[in-house]
Amino acid sequence: MSSEALPETTHGSTSDKPVKGVTDMSNILQHIKGLETTNTDLMAKLLEAETRAKKMSAKTEAGMRSALDTLMTKWMDAVETKDIKVKDGFRDGLENLVKNSAEDNGVWQMMVAASSLHERQVHDLDQLRVENSDLKTRVDGIYAEHGSRVVGGKGKAEQELSRADVPAESGESLWDDFAKQIGSTY
Repeated sequence: MSSEALPETTHGSTSDKPVKGVTDMSNILQHIKGLETTNTDLMAKLLEAETRAKKMSAKTEAGMRSALDTLMTKWMDAVETKDIKVKDGFRDGLENLVKNSAEDNGVWQMMVAASSLHERQVHDLDQLRVENSDLKTRVDGIYAEHGSRVVGGKGKAEQELSRADVPAESGESLWDDFAKQIGSTY
């Protein structure tokens, strides 16, 4: 008779028959070994993913830190508050966002937009100031002399005329002349 045909007994039996518990134990041990291998593989993948996430988080934090130190600091310095503690508290809140790499946070995004707008407006204002001073310089240079302000031979009268200098035409008054013009039209 083969050993497979014999009825199996429990572990600890004194008979020569195969023990059912030993066969089941080897299957269980193989299953546990497979689970341990899978667990080790998954732990390695998790560690790799965490390392990549930390690197990405560090890059994000560095970018956010740069934006905080340049754009937002200029904007916060330009904003006037009654109490400096307000600015300090706001800056501490932004520091926490940077530490957590919360780039998708609405407050952070609004601060980036407001800071960028402020910097663009300051830049535009500086350009307008430069253009204004350039125009003033050109105008003062071009029109500094009397002759350069006169175009086409026109200029200020050499002497002022008085009523006596105007020759009296016919003795008619202004109203008589007006009545004649109206009467001739109709």
